[in-house]
Amino acid sequence: MDYVFLGLYQIFAFFIQGVTGFGSTVLSAPFHTTVLGPTAGTAFATLLCQPTLIYLGIKEIKNVAWKDFGKIVALCAPGVIIGNILLKQVDANYAKVAIGGIVTFIAIMNIYRTIIVPLVLKREFNENAPDTPLKKAMRYIALVVGGIVHGAFTIGGPLITVYTLEAVKDKEKFRNTMTWVWIVLNLYNSFSHYRSGYFSNEMWSAFIIGAPLAILGLLLGMKCLSKINKITFLRIVYVVLLFVGGNMLYGSLMAIL
Repeated sequence: MDYVFLGLYQIFAFFIQGVTGFGSTVLSAPFHTTVLGPTAGTAFATLLCQPTLIYLGIKEIKNVAWKDFGKIVALCAPGVIIGNILLKQVDANYAKVAIGGIVTFIAIMNIYRTIIVPLVLKREFNENAPDTPLKKAMRYIALVVGGIVHGAFTIGGPLITVYTLEAVKDKEKFRNTMTWVWIVLNLYNSFSHYRSGYFSNEMWSAFIIGAPLAILGLLLGMKCLSKINKITFLRIVYVVLLFVGGNMLYGSLMAIL
């Protein structure tokens, strides 16, 4: 029954992926980690993304910023390897604390950007503000740390996109470039997960149930994209993400303490 619930939840997670272009693994992380555990859950999330990513990547292969793609993969690769090693060594409860903490941080960061700044502080981010060495350094740090988080739990996307949003201004090219980044990083992750024995019978059972539902959610999201106020939808998603991540963080901390 847990696998059915996890599969049904993928409709929601991949619906958001279809609308926004990101977020399915971050939203799913607390659930697939709880149902399958950190290792099999991470393998499940990584494998579940690949069919849709490969389809979109091949379809839009001519509209990719390959130079930026190469730089992103080169800087993320060492972190991904480190993250894979950490996943093998971290205790399950501590891994859940890490995942819950990262998801909560991502939610707070985006709530500040999409809700606090425009609605409370009544101002907008200045996209044309001059770049500084500190900003550049922070973007590269986000890229390296994002690689570690992605290698460990497949949820490094929000950190990695901190760099890519600045490097690739065209929206379609940004989406297509990130699609190929995920394809390459997730292929390596999946190979590493397979070698480490994370492809358990439980993981395959959840994948068989979840894959068609994930595709359904993605198609529904892509179909509804033009009919939804994207920024309002994102605000709701980030609040939900804060609740889900915060609940996982609290529950895992209580289990340890």
